Amino acid sequence: MVRTLEKLEYEMNNCFRCSHCKFVPWAVLESHRFSKICPSLARYKFHAYSGSGKIQMALGVHQERIKEWTDEMLKILYTCTNCGACHISCRTNNYLTDLNSIIYALKYSAVLSGAAPLPAHKEYTESIEKRNNPYNEAHENRFDWMPEEVKVNEKADVIYWTGCTSSYRRTEIARATVKVLNKIGVDFMVLGDDETCCGSPIYQTGQYNKAKEIARNVFKKIRKSGAKKILTSCAGCYGMFKTKYPAMLKEFSFEVVNLAEVLDEKIKRGELEFKNELLMKVTYHDPCHLGRGSEFMPEWKGEWKLTDPHIFEPVPERPVRMGLGGCYEAPRNVLKAIPGVELVEMERIKEYAWCCGAGGGAKAAFPDFAIWAAKERIIEAEATGAEILTSHCPFCSTNLKDAIAEVDSNIKFYDIAEIVLMTLTKEGE
Repeated sequence: MVRTLEKLEYEMNNCFRCSHCKFVPWAVLESHRFSKICPSLARYKFHAYSGSGKIQMALGVHQERIKEWTDEMLKILYTCTNCGACHISCRTNNYLTDLNSIIYALKYSAVLSGAAPLPAHKEYTESIEKRNNPYNEAHENRFDWMPEEVKVNEKADVIYWTGCTSSYRRTEIARATVKVLNKIGVDFMVLGDDETCCGSPIYQTGQYNKAKEIARNVFKKIRKSGAKKILTSCAGCYGMFKTKYPAMLKEFSFEVVNLAEVLDEKIKRGELEFKNELLMKVTYHDPCHLGRGSEFMPEWKGEWKLTDPHIFEPVPERPVRMGLGGCYEAPRNVLKAIPGVELVEMERIKEYAWCCGAGGGAKAAFPDFAIWAAKERIIEAEATGAEILTSHCPFCSTNLKDAIAEVDSNIKFYDIAEIVLMTLTKEGE
């Protein structure tokens, strides 16, 4: 269940106004240039856009001191990409405030009031409801990208869940993924007409009830297939299956993996060795949904109790999201295992990675802001001296490629699946 503002009042009142949510923690900070952690605040430069600022907005809405939603309030709320970076930075000073839940509850409140979703979000929501994808593409064309030479099993323990963006926009990632799976000997099936949007774009804009209905339908189709494991090359689908579905549907218990994890496991077991050398200097961008956004937190049903004079404590003890449970090492291990690849890191990485700017509905409603955030990431990538920027998310791929084109950068972008396919493909194939 989604936690409402009413259930989060104590935590909203315990925001320290310390501004830790705005910056990379000092212990891991490397430079002033890349010290910011919140794209929305960094772009618009008013406290209201920060995590702490949104808490004040949420408290005002909850306490009815704010009587109605304004356009500026909605801009502040929906230029938030739901990246969760403010939440993780907050943890260096404050274990009381659950920033992720508060911001999502505020979006949910905006939806319940009728002020949201925004027009751009309504448009892709209607497309998902009518055509099973946010791009208004024909559902029957969802697997047109599938190469004829790729072997797809009728039945298998593993479902390759392509996702909408890889199916209709970043088809190079889908093609590379299935070719890699064939080359490394992973039997897989696809759901064909039964694959639909996982609901992430709807969920991220606060449309919880619609997202839950989609989750129910998707769960039924996956269960009917007989598969045991869901493999995806989409960070948005991965985060949705890994954290949101188990929270919404208690019976959802499928193993969820991404391609990098499958490759990493095979490398560790000695079942996969890359032989083709790739002479490239690479830097890796952590997708938010693959990193800090893929750390599952069980629902806390306790309450804050006065245990000593002036001291409230969560009873029973509340699980705390630190961002450490995300998928960070597998993609890096895969890159390091490729002969000739030199991995160089940006300053803001792993749980403190800078968001590409595309999530939370921002790319649809505020494309200029999304591109600005991506440009900042390109500048950070270029500072490493890398020739190649890579990631493991089709949404990040789209936004970062758009930014590369806009600034006319010499850096090239490839998804990890594409790089792995390069090293597995013999010359002439």
